[in-house]
Amino acid sequence: MKIAIIGTTKTDNPQIIKKAKEIGRLIAINKHTIVTGGTNGYPHIVALSAIKAGGKVISYATGRSMTDHSRFHDADLSEYTDIIFQKKYFSKKLSVIDNYLRSLDMCSKVDMAIVISGKVGTMYEVTIMSGMSKNIYVLEGSGGITGHTIREFIKEGHKTKSKILFFKNSEELNKVLKK
Repeated sequence: MKIAIIGTTKTDNPQIIKKAKEIGRLIAINKHTIVTGGTNGYPHIVALSAIKAGGKVISYATGRSMTDHSRFHDADLSEYTDIIFQKKYFSKKLSVIDNYLRSLDMCSKVDMAIVISGKVGTMYEVTIMSGMSKNIYVLEGSGGITGHTIREFIKEGHKTKSKILFFKNSEELNKVLKK
């Protein structure tokens, strides 16, 4: 199964860092593939942990090269298993729209997502995944949109067949990964 890890580029909570590392390890030992948008933050921590445990990690990069991608994200992707670049730009040159197109492409290629904190970009990806009827698992208490924003979305805007479920620890998530 391909699992998108989406979330914030900030990593200021030691307990969430520890949980992110455990999530990466569990995904790897359960033989799933991690997919990220090639950002720093909790998604990168999950990815590096999975790589350390022998897992596979794919990054959907913004633009057609690492030079393009670096204009938006300053993450070192050298250890990732695969990097997928865009085939062409939205318009004549690289723009912020290409960053959103990268998210759309990434979300269309995964089976489910795990959310660890996040802001507007993460919520964009949650909305895409929901619209595509893909399940979303949210690390409760990880900050950002994982508090009130996603819960309000479930009440007001979530109308598809996907599930949006919250988990508190790796044991709860591991049950999902073993299915």
